Amino acid sequence: MRYLTYICLFSLLCLNALAQKQHVVAFYNVENLFDTINSPATADEDMLPLSDRRWDTKRYEAKLKNISQILLDITSQHDYPTLIGMAEVENRSVVEVLIREPALAAAHYNICHYDSPDERGIDVALLYRPEKIKILGSKAIPATADNPTRDILTAWGELDNEPIFIAVVHWPSRIGGVKFTEPQRIACSQQLREIVDSVQCHTPATKIIIMGDMNDNPHDRSIAEVLRAKSNVNKLLSNDLYAPFANVKRGSSVYDNRWNRYDNIIVSGNIVQGNGFRLCPIGKRYGAIFSRKDMLDRHGYPKPTFKGDEYIGGASDHLPIYILLGK
Repeated sequence: MRYLTYICLFSLLCLNALAQKQHVVAFYNVENLFDTINSPATADEDMLPLSDRRWDTKRYEAKLKNISQILLDITSQHDYPTLIGMAEVENRSVVEVLIREPALAAAHYNICHYDSPDERGIDVALLYRPEKIKILGSKAIPATADNPTRDILTAWGELDNEPIFIAVVHWPSRIGGVKFTEPQRIACSQQLREIVDSVQCHTPATKIIIMGDMNDNPHDRSIAEVLRAKSNVNKLLSNDLYAPFANVKRGSSVYDNRWNRYDNIIVSGNIVQGNGFRLCPIGKRYGAIFSRKDMLDRHGYPKPTFKGDEYIGGASDHLPIYILLGK
């Protein structure tokens, strides 16, 4: 019995050591994470206590609790995510409140955030664990020259002593029709591709992670042709980009009763095939979408916070996505 106990303890230590070498990278569009304070510089009037939506402290705090618990539950079999990209946050303040929620406080996240030129004031943000990844710098880069959309948030540093470059994006929506808005997303993709080319030209060994709500599916022109993110993992070169969510079965959001794969995490080929930390399979695929029963409505779709002006009480109309990196 004593030897059996030693074997069990040794096994647990080995499993813990393996877990420490893995990194969860997540992205979550949190659907209008607004505070309850009026911002004169942005059009946030529909997310205030006296608006038709009656966005008050109670509802705001419930949304923060829901989001933080979901981000914790993603990692039920792993550690807290090393990196979390977020879309549709109103400002840095709401992200600061989020990381202090009980479900996330122990992770001690730091924040990269910049105010974007978006008319409604919604931004992207990046959460990172400084004990897991060293962020050496960050910068917001305009996504297009002439369209006031969300900036591309870029950050760079070291993960497991290897150079890494991260970009978080939220491309223009399809409101008004796909053909009408597609040129805007293509322009954003061209800018992002130029950034990737610059990084790979300057430091070819850098490993690149792109994540965000692209409002296009992985096989659409902006991602497959302009960004040149491939969907076949077996035909990659080290400087290629790979889109693992091109191969997921369902999607992370629904419009007109159709699942979409607008939320994406894209990685450089040297993460798939190179030395050091690499993309690890999650089940039979390299990308996963997280959901629990209480995150879904009666149709099995993501349960939103609002449907129009009606308060539904869900965390978001998107589901979070994630990948796993390991040695």
